[in-house]
Amino acid sequence: MSDKKNTYMAYLLRLWREDEEASWRVLLENIHTRERKGFSNLEKLVAFLEDQTDTREAADDSRMTPTS
Repeated sequence: MSDKKNTYMAYLLRLWREDEEASWRVLLENIHTRERKGFSNLEKLVAFLEDQTDTREAADDSRMTPTS
C-alpha cells in the first residue's frame, strides 16, 4: 500500500462458477484504475482486501492487551 492512506476505494466484484461442483472464481476490478485482479478462492480475496485496508494490523492491535 502506498504511504498515503486511502480513505475511499471502489471495486467491482465478480463471482462465478463453471458448475455447482466447481470452486468460486473471483475477479476484482478497481473502478478508478481499471486494474483487475483474480483470486483462486474467497480467502485470498479477503486477505487482499484486509491488506488494502490495513485490517490485519488493526485486528492484531485490538487483540493485544495493555501491560501495567
